[in-house]
Amino acid sequence: TGALDALRADVGILYSPRGRIAMAIYCDDMPDVAWTIDNPALLLISRLSEILVDGLGREPAKIGSVPRPVGSEFTLSPTESVPRPLGSRISFEIIEGVFHDGLGTFAELALANNLIELAKVKQPLFNTAASEAKMRNAIERLPINHPARKRFEVERANIAAATARGAASLLSRDGKTPLVRVHHTAREFSNARAADLVMEFDQGARLPISVKTEKSGKIAVAEGQTPEIFEKWAARYFQLSRAEFDGLMRELGFASLAEMKSSYLNASQLVAQVLIRKLGLADCEPNDFSRARVTDVGAVKFLFRQLIKFKHGNDGSTVIIFDRESGQVAWGSKLESVEVEKLTAERISFRASRPRAGQPIASEFGIKIDNQVVVTFQIKHKRGKARGSQQQFEFSDITTRLIV
Repeated sequence: TGALDALRADVGILYSPRGRIAMAIYCDDMPDVAWTIDNPALLLISRLSEILVDGLGREPAKIGSVPRPVGSEFTLSPTESVPRPLGSRISFEIIEGVFHDGLGTFAELALANNLIELAKVKQPLFNTAASEAKMRNAIERLPINHPARKRFEVERANIAAATARGAASLLSRDGKTPLVRVHHTAREFSNARAADLVMEFDQGARLPISVKTEKSGKIAVAEGQTPEIFEKWAARYFQLSRAEFDGLMRELGFASLAEMKSSYLNASQLVAQVLIRKLGLADCEPNDFSRARVTDVGAVKFLFRQLIKFKHGNDGSTVIIFDRESGQVAWGSKLESVEVEKLTAERISFRASRPRAGQPIASEFGIKIDNQVVVTFQIKHKRGKARGSQQQFEFSDITTRLIV
């Protein structure tokens, strides 16, 4: 079992009512690099394994019964009327991930097309067929009566309406400079660039646009969901040096980064200690931030300045936020409405972040200004296909989100 840029492989033994089924499925020479849960090879491996289990693991048909074609219930068809079994929570997580990935791309292209049409730009419209098909296929994989079907349809309609309003607002914000071209740049995310689109104006001026679709009132900053907990979180936001990071890991009892990442709760311990030490928190324990007081306001101000910077990315993108549940359009976060340089320690507090369900430590931390949360840091374990496996509780990433 493993993965390379152009390869995915899975090997295992499944114990079915008819006995053991050994599978080894390899997908190679994939044209696109995609390190996501909806990688086409992963989806194909999942589908093939379902077909093999259905065909080989089913109890033998009784005499006189009509055998069912192997894999018949897994054929995607827009006109299908018999609900197919969803299979598991893992399957729904993958399906939901595929839908929202398609929705995100659809939002980018729909906004671009609205800009092109409203500004009467002489360029072809972007083709949304692939993103629409991705959403439709995800919906069709759900049983007919699954509640997410309706929710997904509503979200798609809300985003379509929101992108029209967003395009009109973007054009009115810029003034009278003629728009001459719209570029789709969603694959160019290296070095914390945030732009999904670039609006090119007469005489060469360019405006990068970051497109966000959200439902929880939170948006991730550029490179805000990352497994690189030192470089792209501790060092970037808290000015932690490599020596400090390594020393903290040793102090917590971890011999290596790999050992620390063997459990997401290990990473949570490290995150709690970084917050306490680098922000100078008093009256605070790693498992209870309810009474925490800031003694280093300068460190908090640095953190907030960095968060605002990376909301817009290193390319200084204008961020447009589409709420997929309401269809509303927003531009800023709560943090941006605050005069950071005038903050005092008395105005800063924290979410309690007490452990739940018998865990030793929480996996999400939040900072408040005037008793309102402005940013959260969530430590996640592996999801999707890892659920139920030995790797499930390994550290996956830390996600930094601003509250809208």
